[in-house]
Amino acid sequence: MSEQHTPTNGPRFHPGMPLPHGNSAVVKNLLEERPSATARADALEGMRVYSPKLPVDPSSLTWLGPPDALGGEVLSGEPRLYGRFDFRGGNMAAGLFMATTGLIRVTFPFTEHATILEGEVTLTDESGRTQSFKAGDSYFIRQNQVILWEVRGKHVVKSFFNIMEQ
Repeated sequence: MSEQHTPTNGPRFHPGMPLPHGNSAVVKNLLEERPSATARADALEGMRVYSPKLPVDPSSLTWLGPPDALGGEVLSGEPRLYGRFDFRGGNMAAGLFMATTGLIRVTFPFTEHATILEGEVTLTDESGRTQSFKAGDSYFIRQNQVILWEVRGKHVVKSFFNIMEQ
């Protein structure tokens, strides 16, 4: 993974990683961050392809900090979170997100559509409905939903498109 963030330079936040309800100012600032030089260069390429048939290069992802620093509550394991923005504009963002083994409770500050590219994740909503997703599967979660996010294997990678509703 590229750059490691320390307490002195702080974790990078990721719009695919849910934050607690009420952090809309933080979320809005994240969406307004300027893309990295890599993201700007990638934008010049035109169409971006995400596919379970194409492996994700882990070195293209940045460590995002511990889940609790991003608004998640770790319930088990020691999950590590990584991500990459491929697009940011206004209240929208898209890119890649990777999480390692563990169980996290999160409140989504975005409405998110995501497709699993590698690994498997099990999501449980507030009603107790549980669904497992593997490579090629997609899900849609509305802003402010509380979700249990569980990765049992080595990791899960998803592509995401998020929009922060007003």
